Amino acid sequence: MAETFPLQLVTPTGVVYQGDVEEVTAWNPIGQFGVLPEHINFITSLVPGVLEIKLPGGAMRYYVVSGGLAEVKDGAMTVLADSAEEPGTIEVEAVEIEVREIEGKIAEISMYAEEYETTQHDLLLARARRRAAVELPPSR
Repeated sequence: MAETFPLQLVTPTGVVYQGDVEEVTAWNPIGQFGVLPEHINFITSLVPGVLEIKLPGGAMRYYVVSGGLAEVKDGAMTVLADSAEEPGTIEVEAVEIEVREIEGKIAEISMYAEEYETTQHDLLLARARRRAAVELPPSR
């Protein structure tokens, strides 16, 4: 059996996932990163994206996180997410409409506008939700 490490995914509403995992992949401001057993200690902010969790035995779990922090310390990982949503809870048609609306909005505003950064964040989240709803199986 492959090595594992403890993961805890926490949102303001409580613990969403807690258990041993083989690997975690997430998104920070400079791109995608992965964590394996015996990873060095580090902390990073998260941007909207899909948190991919490989469980012992190879099964996968997925959560769309809207941002937050990830910390690896002494062989354990904690993800403090603003929100975490499973792919099976996302309605495809609604998220497709959301993506189109936000893409239209961001195309109309200047990158110097006050709302640009928030709109860009919303677009990353909507695209992550669409990817999860369309491409990823529900967690088991």
